[in-house]
Amino acid sequence: MPSLRDLQQGFADAVFGPQDVAPGFSVVAPAKGAERIAIYRTAVFANYRNALSATYPVVKRLTGAPFFHAAVDAFVRAHPSTSGDLNVYGGSFGDFLVAYAPAAELPYLPDVARLEWAIDEAQRAPDRVRVPEAVLAALTAVPGESLPELRFALDTSCRFVASAYPILRIWQVNQPDHVGDDRVMLDDGADTLLVRRDPRGIALERLAAGDFAWLAALANSAPLGAAIDAAQSADANFDLGIALRTHIAAGTIAAVATD
Repeated sequence: MPSLRDLQQGFADAVFGPQDVAPGFSVVAPAKGAERIAIYRTAVFANYRNALSATYPVVKRLTGAPFFHAAVDAFVRAHPSTSGDLNVYGGSFGDFLVAYAPAAELPYLPDVARLEWAIDEAQRAPDRVRVPEAVLAALTAVPGESLPELRFALDTSCRFVASAYPILRIWQVNQPDHVGDDRVMLDDGADTLLVRRDPRGIALERLAAGDFAWLAALANSAPLGAAIDAAQSADANFDLGIALRTHIAAGTIAAVATD
C-alpha cells in the first residue's frame, strides 16, 4: 500500500511529467485515470499560462502565443510553483530563457523578461511614505567622519535591470498604446534601468552607469563609501552631490538607515 507521500508525488509526476501518465501512478488511477489526469493537467497548465501572460505580456507579444505557451510549459515542468499564489510566481523565467534553446535567436528576450518581472515586483511592493525633507535633515545631521559608513534605505518598489540590449525601447514599442515608429536597433547600446513606483504609477528610468552602480550598491546594503567606489569604477565622472539631490528628491532614497 503506497504512502500518502508516494501518492502525492505520483500525482505531481503525472501532472508535470510527460504527457503519458507517470509510471506507478496506476495504483491510484487505473482505467480512466489517464484521461482524468489529462483534464487536470490541461487546467493546471492553462492557469500557469494565464498567470505568466499577465506578468510577461511583452515577451508574449515578441514571441507569439504558441511559442510563449510552449516556453511557459517547459518552465513550469522545470520549476513548478511551491506556493498557491500564482501572482508571485515566475521570477526566474528570464533566467530560464537564457538556456531555452528555441529562444537562442532572441538574445534580448531574457532581459526583457527580467524587466517585466521588475515591473511586476514594483507594482506589488508595499507603499512607503516619501518625505525627501526628512531624508535631507537626517543626512545633514550625520558627522562628516561617519559618512563613508552611512547606509540608505531605498524605496521598497525600486528594482534594477541591466542589459546589453536596448530593452527599454523594446518594451516601449510593444505597449498597447504605442504609436509611431516601432523600429528597434539592437546595436543602439546597453540599458541600465531603475524601475520604481511613483504617484503616477510605474516609472522606468534609464540611469547613467555611475548612478546605476551607486544605487544598486545601496540597494544591496553597501555603505556609502563602498557605493561611491562602485559608482566611480563604472563612471569616473560620477557626481555624488547631483546623485544625492536627484534621488532624494525623486523619493528613490527613502531614508537614512539607523542600524
